[in-house]
Amino acid sequence: MKGKEIAVLVFLIAATIYFGGTFISYIRIDDASIGATELFVIIALLTGWVQFITWGTRKEVQKDEMGRQIIKNSARISYYVVLAALLLLWIADVFLVANGENYTLFIALCIAYITYPVIQYVLVKRYAD
Repeated sequence: MKGKEIAVLVFLIAATIYFGGTFISYIRIDDASIGATELFVIIALLTGWVQFITWGTRKEVQKDEMGRQIIKNSARISYYVVLAALLLLWIADVFLVANGENYTLFIALCIAYITYPVIQYVLVKRYAD
């Protein structure tokens, strides 16, 4: 591991411990609730960990032919997954929810944010193993 990778790993560990402790304190406080900001932090940490696990020690693979193919395929698959998820969320919002609160847009944002690295991870495992 190089210096940059170690710095990223230390940052991810520190952020996970800090925000994990914060979320645990939310559970222990009676009237505390986890809102959109906290959920977005959870998604961001999950994305960071998946990206680190996928490419953390294999930067050279990301730049060679197989890595470019993985990035290309994961981008294409991610697009269709997000498109289908947004369509289903829109249908659910129009026909099922329709009470004025639009959490579906936030859910769509979270799906869009996390889909790309998760698909890359799956493709790396498929091609590398």
